[in-house]
Amino acid sequence: MSEKQHIAVLKGGPSLEHDVSMRSGQGVEEALDRQVYAVTPVVISREGLWSFDGSPPMPLAAAAGQFEARGIDVAFLALHGTFGEDGRVQGLLDLLGVPYTGSGCAASALAMDKVRCKAVVEAQGLRVAGHVALDRPTWAVSAETVRRTVADDLGFPCVVKPSAQGSSFGVTIVQDAAGFDAAMEAAFDAGDYVMVEQHVAGRELTCAVLDADAGGRLRPLPITEIRPKSGAFFDFEAKYTAGACEEITPAHLDPATAEQVSEMAAHAHEIVGCAGWSRSDFMLGPDGPVWIEINTIPGLTPTSLFPQAVAAVGISYGEMVTLLVEDALRRARHEKG
Repeated sequence: MSEKQHIAVLKGGPSLEHDVSMRSGQGVEEALDRQVYAVTPVVISREGLWSFDGSPPMPLAAAAGQFEARGIDVAFLALHGTFGEDGRVQGLLDLLGVPYTGSGCAASALAMDKVRCKAVVEAQGLRVAGHVALDRPTWAVSAETVRRTVADDLGFPCVVKPSAQGSSFGVTIVQDAAGFDAAMEAAFDAGDYVMVEQHVAGRELTCAVLDADAGGRLRPLPITEIRPKSGAFFDFEAKYTAGACEEITPAHLDPATAEQVSEMAAHAHEIVGCAGWSRSDFMLGPDGPVWIEINTIPGLTPTSLFPQAVAAVGISYGEMVTLLVEDALRRARHEKG
């Protein structure tokens, strides 16, 4: 019998999504087939210390050598948010020569930057909402100008969000000018760069893409409609609280709209340069679907959307995890020639 492939599941991390990442990583660890894989949980603390399978926490300089010392073949990235999803850990693993699941360094960095990613996909023909973007110093010295620009160019309601966070941290739908300053402060508490986006009234949709087929087929999965039971949108509580929202997979859409959303999700995946998997979010307004953002490491918790999408086409959670691991190994072999 051949030796088992050794999989390190990276979870936690210093981002605001630490707890969600821990839950995603736990799901992956439980799903990996121990008859096929040896599994090492790797917990990265909020302070950036690494622990391999319960080892004493160690700094990154020491952790880097553990991948070779332990004979790790693939890193399964269950890290969400900054450091894990923004290209930094991908760049580290590239330097170490360790294959990993999902998108590479450049695609991850682009997808995490909502402002620049949006500019790239819009330039390639995807319909997006209008926005303005600014950093903290600009807000400090030009707040009144920003207020006027938002009121004149975007109007209310509008959406205020950090430009590089996930799980809806720091996101507010602002109904009128009276709530704008508080929303800006909440967004700046979560990041140094903020995007104020035109609010698109309509149905909230998400479309997952699976790009881990041995034959190279890129596969948009059934679309999900998200209907929060409380709150104005799919916020952190709605995302990770069981029963907090109604999620309909496949969404009840006319065939033409479903095809358009699927094509936009697949196109965004290709434009950004994603690999393995992704999930694009949309608003379906009166003039059709509007692309909002792309996620390169979607959640893998029991309430997450990507596992629901693969289940809708008959792929189990365990099969999904295996597909992503095998895709990482296949891409590594291809890159080595």
